[in-house]
Amino acid sequence: MTARRPRPTAADRARAAAEDVRARPCPRCTATTLVARTTDRVAALDVRADPTPLEPVAEILARLDGRLTWCLIEHEHVGRRLRWRDPWHIAAGRCPHTVVADHRCPPQPVQETLL
Repeated sequence: MTARRPRPTAADRARAAAEDVRARPCPRCTATTLVARTTDRVAALDVRADPTPLEPVAEILARLDGRLTWCLIEHEHVGRRLRWRDPWHIAAGRCPHTVVADHRCPPQPVQETLL
């Protein structure tokens, strides 16, 4: 006889919902961004990324600018997830996923007069 799978708890559902990629406005500049928690088991991060896919040269420029890059994984069973692209992953060059970079707000105009 096989053991029954335990029912998901509220914590399991909350974790899964946090890992789903959602489109949300940036609280600072109101640009549309992708928001999710990475599924890393060691150090999960809350990520806010630009939705624009990057080509390889644009990814290199983003990394030189100090931004992290992420794989946007879309799978029929788990939905959309963000996964960190480490140097080994980038060097392999065979990643079939969409690449996005951390969001960086555009510079704000300087206030002309201070009160």
